[in-house]
Amino acid sequence: MNYEVKKLDNSVVEITLKLEGAEVKGYKKEVLAKLAEKVEVPGFRKGHAPASAIEAQFEGVIKEEITEKVLHANYETIISENNLKPVNYIMPKSVTLEGDKYEAVFTVDVYPEFELGTYKGLEAEKETFELTEDAVEAEIKAMLERGAKLEDAEEGYAAQMGDTVDLAFEGFVDGVAFEGGKADSHTLKLGSKMFIDTFEEQLVGYTTGQEGEVEVNFPAEYHAENLAGKPATFKVKINAIKKSSTPELNEEFAKEQGFESVEDLRAKKSDEIKAREEARIANEYRGKLLQQVAANTEVSIPTSMIDREVKARISEMEQQLSQQGMTMDMYMQMSGMTMDKMADQIKPMAANKIKMDIVLDAIAKAEAIEVTEEELATKMEDVAKMYGMDTAKLEEELTKAGNLNAFKENVKIDSVMQKTVDFVVANAK
Repeated sequence: MNYEVKKLDNSVVEITLKLEGAEVKGYKKEVLAKLAEKVEVPGFRKGHAPASAIEAQFEGVIKEEITEKVLHANYETIISENNLKPVNYIMPKSVTLEGDKYEAVFTVDVYPEFELGTYKGLEAEKETFELTEDAVEAEIKAMLERGAKLEDAEEGYAAQMGDTVDLAFEGFVDGVAFEGGKADSHTLKLGSKMFIDTFEEQLVGYTTGQEGEVEVNFPAEYHAENLAGKPATFKVKINAIKKSSTPELNEEFAKEQGFESVEDLRAKKSDEIKAREEARIANEYRGKLLQQVAANTEVSIPTSMIDREVKARISEMEQQLSQQGMTMDMYMQMSGMTMDKMADQIKPMAANKIKMDIVLDAIAKAEAIEVTEEELATKMEDVAKMYGMDTAKLEEELTKAGNLNAFKENVKIDSVMQKTVDFVVANAK
């Protein structure tokens, strides 16, 4: 076997592999023998066709079978001898088989090789925080608004932005009703931008029981091609209007929220604001330092790694939508988003995350940053508490699911990453 390894852009490696003579003849003989048992060749009884006839009719299949055997026999050796770290499946680029000569070109994405840039002695501006009375009042106001209740609007009340309506609607394009555009009762907060175009704004002024028509335009990149870019008319009826009623700040409200008094509420909210803002400042400071770390190191990230991260994020979003009683199709329809557009929006963030993970991993190795068994045990205990159980119960459940070791390894990786970030912060100027 002769082979050549060539490094391409974006951490792609091209492998050219050549074989000839007895080795190729052996592979071909083995493949032809197996094919002869199961394929039929016109003019011959099954199992009696000569090798030349089988080779002529099943040239593509023979190449594929030989390629699979060649890779099985040589791939690990090539990877080991060249210290390659594949991050995706090897892909055939071209395969040539002429007589007893075989040549194939493959590509495979590999873990990036790079030189670490500066990650110690970095400088970044760090904000200072001073608690003000205005901040406390704003926090309490938001708390009161969260405690607001929806109450039926009085008779004759005209809907305003911020109100919640129970809406019946049916959509038409070119006078024809379209699928998914009808509901007898749908709750919609005006101003939430859950519906396309100016749909919600046009409902301002409607009263309970009022019927009318709303004219909108579907986005040009709407996920349903039959609706994309088209004007539509929605026949609407307001079933009900509910206004938001905000409670007053008094002793009763404070106790309902779990505080001893209004004074206790103010004191504890002040502490919460201070803790939250100090955490925000610390996170922003870490973020600025990490941005410098990433900028100081050039890494060529394989496309396959980015694609996997994008798929993972979309999958997470689907789970979140499911918990809210929605499907991805419903979200696409309401937002006017498409899967391609969503992927394009996610890719830059996915690439940044992957680069940061790769660079932090390299720093951890360079500085011999590790997690001890005691630290791992403490982290597992913290994770168990998040799930409302003790460590023993968590490990029991994970063992039943068959992924205890993988879970522990992920916890360990996350812990090493956190310690590495702490190292960068501790070594900043």
